[in-house]
Formats: sequence, structure tokens, C-alpha cells
Amino acid sequence: MDLTDWRTEIDEIDEQILSLLHERSKLAIKVGKLKEETGKISIYAPHREKQIIDRLKSINCDQFPEKQLEKIFAEIISACRSLEKKIRVAYLGPLGSHGHTASLEHFGSSVEFIPIVPQTDIFAEVESSRVDYGTVAIENSTYGTVRDVLEMFLHSPLHICSERLLPIRHHLLALSVPEDISKIYSHPQSFAQCRQWLHQNLPNIQQVEVASTSVAAEIASKEPKSAAIASSLASDIYKIPIVANSIMDNPNNITRFLVIGNQSAQKSGNDRTSILFGINDEVGALCQILSILESNQINMSKIDSFPSQHKPWEYVFFADLDVHVEDSNVQIALKEITDQCLFLKVLGTYPRGT
Repeated sequence: MDLTDWRTEIDEIDEQILSLLHERSKLAIKVGKLKEETGKISIYAPHREKQIIDRLKSINCDQFPEKQLEKIFAEIISACRSLEKKIRVAYLGPLGSHGHTASLEHFGSSVEFIPIVPQTDIFAEVESSRVDYGTVAIENSTYGTVRDVLEMFLHSPLHICSERLLPIRHHLLALSVPEDISKIYSHPQSFAQCRQWLHQNLPNIQQVEVASTSVAAEIASKEPKSAAIASSLASDIYKIPIVANSIMDNPNNITRFLVIGNQSAQKSGNDRTSILFGINDEVGALCQILSILESNQINMSKIDSFPSQHKPWEYVFFADLDVHVEDSNVQIALKEITDQCLFLKVLGTYPRGT
């Protein structure tokens, strides 16, 4: 066989893929109509979407690059979901922000994305049904928990229905080569996270702090000798090239995003449950809660606390449990915890993020 023969074979395979996509689309429309008739099943089913991706990865056997496999099928799922209904998702703006990136990676591009500022207003957008879902940052591996988001869960009726782990990658964007750069724009936190690289490579360049990395990219796209520290998505949106890749000092900087909506997810086989609870100010109160989890074989992967705002020195605890709320041992544990607590609120059960 020569090159022409192989290309012909590739063309034939592409046609087969397209034909199968048509068939998948038809089935998605049928599923959407069934969901509409019952009125009880959400168009977005995070547990099902995770099961699809996980199953495909398990049978892939490293024949196709796994990260690209996940991206391809995330877009196929997104496109088919949009045939059922095009959902609206709010995120912390502006365009090109990390919240935008996390939302795009999680839901795919066949979604209407709505930038919102500040982040806490995303809750109101979902509660009022102006959007279907919201993506909010809950913690960063370097800087810890986002406190104002935790506090919103105290009074919000919304549920956590999914999560996304986003590696934070900072790039140097500019219209000129690094040697010609005279000014760099970015968010203060981004400058801090790239301090060492900047000191070694651009030590005497003026640094200008702005409201976000996206704003920085927009400004630099209009100033030939200026640069921005921003994301690859911002580079695409504002048409400004990346002149230095991954300039952050810590390559393991990850932000965890939660997807909030009006329902929790069904079992996916690899789930997490988040709870809020308050305890009496007495010796051993927290230890009793931890003992209940231990006796019911429940792993707690995170615990944090913040002031209750009702009484000085009274705290509310946020915890992640690596289980699904419908598991029998979890039901027993939650009942026992309720008996020991001032209050207990299950924020949601959802597939663990990747």
C-alpha cells in the first residue's frame, strides 16, 4: 500500500465515525424526549457521563492517548446533550478565566456560558433559574479553601452535583518576543505564583497588577511591547500568542471547582459526599463525629471550619466523605452524626473529579 491507499482508508474510517455520530445523535434525541415526558430526569447526568468516560478509558488499553480520548468524548457528549437541551452555565468571569476553562473542560463547548462577577452571585443565578448550573472554585492546593463560597452553602438550597480539578497553568502571552517586552500585566496572585520565573527571565520588567488574568491578556493584545500572564484559553480568545509556556513556580498547583445545581447525582461508582455540620463547644465533640465515621468505614478526605456568624467562637465544619449518600453505612453514620450535632446539612453527592 502507498500513501494514497492509506489516506483513502483513513477517509473511509472517518465516514464510519461520522455515521456512528449520526446514530448516537438520534439516540440522544430519543433519550431527551423520554426525560421530558417523565419530567424527573435531568438533561445533565454527571454520574452517567463519568461512567461513559471511565468505561472507554478502561477498554482503551493505551491504544489512543487517554487525555485526548477524554476530551473527544467530552465534546461528543456535550454535542449530544445539546440536542436534548442547550444548558446555561454560569462561571466567575470574565472570558478566559480559570472558571471559564474549568466549565469548558467539564461541560464541553456545546453549552451557553455566562460570566458572572463576583463568584458568590453565581448561587443567585442558579437559584433563580436564570442559568441551569454554576461552576464555583472551592479550594486551591496552594492557597487553601475559598471561604466565601463555603459560607454560601450554609443558606443556599442548591446541591453540589459534580466537581472538576483544574491544573493551573500560567503562560506568558505577548505580541512580541520576550526580549522586547517592557511591561507585564496580570493578577497579583499570578505574579506571586510566577515570581521565581520572572526573576530569572524578566527581572527588570515593570509589573502592572490588574483585576484578572483575562483583563491582562486583553490589554496586552492591544499593546505591542506588553505581555500578560494568563491562560491558554485567554490566548485563544484575545488572539495573543504564548511566548513562554508554563511559567508558574509550582507545577502542581490545582484548583478544585464544584458544579452547583438543583439536584445531586446518582451513583457513578467513584463518588464523594460533602456535608456541613455544627457541634457543641465541649470536650471531644469533634472526636465523636470522627469516631462515627471510622466505625462505619467512611474515609473523610477533607475537613475545614469557618465562623458560624451566629455566635462568637462558634464554628461550622465542612467535610468531604469518599462515599455516596445512598450507601447503607453512610445512612447509618449520618443518622448518628445528626444525633450528636447542632445541625447537619448534606450539600450533595457527586462523581469524584479528575
